[in-house]
Amino acid sequence: MADNAAPIGLAVRIVEAAYDQMGISIKKLPMARSRNILPTSIAEVDGIIAGPKLFETEFPALRRIDVPIMQIDIRIFSCSLEFLASESMTQKRWGQLNGARVLSRHTAGYENVWLGDSFQELFDMLKLDRLDAVVGPQIALERYSKRADRGCIEAVGGSLEQVDFFHYLHSKNGHLVPSVTRVLRDMLETGQIEDVTDTFFRAEFQERPSSG
Repeated sequence: MADNAAPIGLAVRIVEAAYDQMGISIKKLPMARSRNILPTSIAEVDGIIAGPKLFETEFPALRRIDVPIMQIDIRIFSCSLEFLASESMTQKRWGQLNGARVLSRHTAGYENVWLGDSFQELFDMLKLDRLDAVVGPQIALERYSKRADRGCIEAVGGSLEQVDFFHYLHSKNGHLVPSVTRVLRDMLETGQIEDVTDTFFRAEFQERPSSG
């Protein structure tokens, strides 16, 4: 699993819940997002917790469990509410999470893109005026806001896109695909995924204790 992606904690909870129902224990191996797909594609690990749908086109050894486990809303964040009115968007100082292929589509061809290791780093740089804008999921700013003062940062403009994320297994574990699919689909249809999501957000988005 990628250890620097905002929604990965939620994906972990959902996938763990599915395997718990199957009586299968899984071991999580946090990796940098820029390289986590490679060990899965060459069968060094058994699967990947979450990835966008485009993965299987580039890594045919991966088998997608065809049940979306979460959806992220990709936005532009800036300290200038007039940011989108600029005529030189490609020349602005952009921030993007290193290795996040879905996000990189929105900064392709831009001249000045800083690849950060975490959204905390990117948002900190945005507040310090070292970046003009950051591309990322809405959940990233919500989590950041519960751990630090978001200051001037706001989402500007509408949603760039909404991306479904999935659980993948290496083809060597293809015998598990029907069972995992069945359990995740049942969790989706009965509201269990929604329940896991609500529990995760309640824990993650607790108000920070006041300093006073």
